[in-house]
Amino acid sequence: MKKICFLIFVLFIIASCSPNQDINGDYLRGVSYTTIKNVKTVTTVGAAGDEIVATYNYTGGQLTSVTSSDNSFSYQLTYTGDDITKILYKSVDDTGKDITNTQVLTYSAGKLTKSEGDVVFAGSGTFTSSTIYSYDGDKIKSIITKVKDKATSSERYTIQTDYGFSGSNVSNFKYSLTYAAGPIIQPPIILNITLSNYDSYKNPFGTLPMAFKLVSAQFDLENNALYGFSKNNYKTTNIKTNTDNTTVNFSYSYDTDGYPILGTSSAGTVSFQYVK
Repeated sequence: MKKICFLIFVLFIIASCSPNQDINGDYLRGVSYTTIKNVKTVTTVGAAGDEIVATYNYTGGQLTSVTSSDNSFSYQLTYTGDDITKILYKSVDDTGKDITNTQVLTYSAGKLTKSEGDVVFAGSGTFTSSTIYSYDGDKIKSIITKVKDKATSSERYTIQTDYGFSGSNVSNFKYSLTYAAGPIIQPPIILNITLSNYDSYKNPFGTLPMAFKLVSAQFDLENNALYGFSKNNYKTTNIKTNTDNTTVNFSYSYDTDGYPILGTSSAGTVSFQYVK
């Protein structure tokens, strides 16, 4: 439950549906929307005082990597033109062992429709994954990942995430991890999240590539859940798991360009720095 509580806090890292949408769309008094910023650092401090700084690195205006101050996760992005064609995601499990996830991306009509790759668990073998991304118009509708054992080709589990929207913002999110049938019956892991009470300010991650947000939302639930599909920032979230039901409220302070610079809740704080 400790990780779920931390997840509740970092869930407000939600970005707009397109890197170029709504440059002048909020009309807040005293706020300039002529300035477009890229997020540079995100510093999260949990209720226990543990701090993690995520740094976003750019080359020629393109996001090329993300690193964490405690080495708990990182991303390396490979491009062909303006399209991300490969994402290398590294993380560690609860015991400190390395996990390496390589995803090769496929597009159709300008949208990410599929990603495939290997997930290597240090000391536990290699798995293959195949992910399908489905849309309702321009909004993400569902993401389904099938995972198999690479050595035996036997199915291990399925991850499915379903999204609901209210206007330009995500209103609900359902995450399900279902294990394949086997001699040991394992119940599915289900996470139901509702998001509400949105502000009218810019989301910090509005300029990040949509493909990056889609892939990270599916494979990095702890750090990047719902990592990019809303126009604004929610202030109330409710999370229901198999065993818990928790509601958290958020408050933000903003800069003169309409971007959040500090968010606070009972789970801790998160602060942002940007580059133009």
